[in-house]
Amino acid sequence: MIVKLENCCSHNYLQMFMNLIPPVDTWDREGNGLGSVENYDKINLVKLNIMEPGNVKHERLFGLAMGLLIQIYDSGGYGHFIPEVHYCGLSVKDKNTPINMHHDPWPPDKLKILGILNHDWTHEDGGGFIYEDKQWDMKSTDFIVFDSRNQHSNAIVFSDKKRLAIDYLVSKRIVSEND
Repeated sequence: MIVKLENCCSHNYLQMFMNLIPPVDTWDREGNGLGSVENYDKINLVKLNIMEPGNVKHERLFGLAMGLLIQIYDSGGYGHFIPEVHYCGLSVKDKNTPINMHHDPWPPDKLKILGILNHDWTHEDGGGFIYEDKQWDMKSTDFIVFDSRNQHSNAIVFSDKKRLAIDYLVSKRIVSEND
């Protein structure tokens, strides 16, 4: 299952969010449950966990992330997820980041949401999303809702910019016969 929601938020909101993110070189590459530092270096993975289960690590960023999530929800996400956050983090990719096909071990009642935070990002910059062998172009204000138990990866970044993305783990909306 994958859904692309377009034009979910304001470019100005994304620019404000980007202005409050700490410099990437201050991000803690250890202790976020994704593997050892050697594995980060191998795939050039740099993440900043905003919220882990039961632990908000960056309150201001989490508040902005929740504001963004509600905009995504109001722009069509309500048909796919409940804005109940189990994880929220930021990642950075550049033209040196290789494709890293993987799947996540989350339960079937969870979905991931991914979007690019760079307010000026266009499909010409690359860095989209690959899901089950299909590439999805992304620009700022677009968000992908997907089942991360299936194979997925970042696509190659073409520009000299660093691509900052946000991802959420949320509860899947269960559709009943009465809906």
